[in-house]
Amino acid sequence: MMSRARKRLSAEERRTRILAAAVSAFARDGYDGTTMDGIAAGAEITKPVLYDHFPSKQALFLAVLEAIRDSLIARGKTIALDRGSPEQKFRRSVDAFLEFVEQSPDAARVLLTVPVGDPIASGLSREVQAGASAGIAALLAEFMPDQAPWRLESATAFLKEGLHAVAVWWLDHPGPSREEIADVVLDVAWLGLRTRAGADGETTGRGSIDRKR
Repeated sequence: MMSRARKRLSAEERRTRILAAAVSAFARDGYDGTTMDGIAAGAEITKPVLYDHFPSKQALFLAVLEAIRDSLIARGKTIALDRGSPEQKFRRSVDAFLEFVEQSPDAARVLLTVPVGDPIASGLSREVQAGASAGIAALLAEFMPDQAPWRLESATAFLKEGLHAVAVWWLDHPGPSREEIADVVLDVAWLGLRTRAGADGETTGRGSIDRKR
């Protein structure tokens, strides 16, 4: 006769389950609408066990954001080590971000949606977004050598906010393919960057770039 007793989860397994439930809850209900009771229920654990891992909703929210950020940074580091033209690296970076949005839509919504009702959570969200943008800044440095720091920072902010806006739009309008969305970003962003990259791509009659995979 099969035992009805559940297998006891390790602390790491419980943490993983909690983070997964938190991502779903934050994406579905937003930071303000999410409760620790709801996350505990989603993770199928008791509330005291949840608080053993995370002392507050803010602490759990930060852990979720940091896990998402670290995943994105790892993707960016892999691309940075690859050989290729500036255009190829840029496209791979854009595609890697859009792949994340496509494969983990809930995590993408959590990362891209800044809470408005809690100043501390809002600050945490913007801080983690800034960390996730470090890869963009490093990539832009290849196109903007010897530029004043404020130029690199402002260009990074422009590209980051634009890419985030496109990602949110795509989450709400999932019809176009990932490649089509990447083409939109490349058509808009690369037109300026290509002049600093030595015109690596050839401009077509309508202003698009000749993409080399």
